[in-house]
Amino acid sequence: MYTAQGTIEKSHLLTQHMPLVRRIALQMMAKLPANVELDDLIQVGIMGLLDASSRYEDNRGAQFETFASQR
Repeated sequence: MYTAQGTIEKSHLLTQHMPLVRRIALQMMAKLPANVELDDLIQVGIMGLLDASSRYEDNRGAQFETFASQR
């Protein structure tokens, strides 16, 4: 979804990429100690997704998914 100014709508980015957060959290679970819970990783991942959505600039050439997965 785009705004009237032609930029990507931030709320749409968040809802569209929530499965990315879960997928990365599950991948990280394999590398972390057993006492780290999946819900905690997802919560931190959502915070990273929010940070990525506020910093993302679509004119830089990187896809949002690539940019957000680094956060």
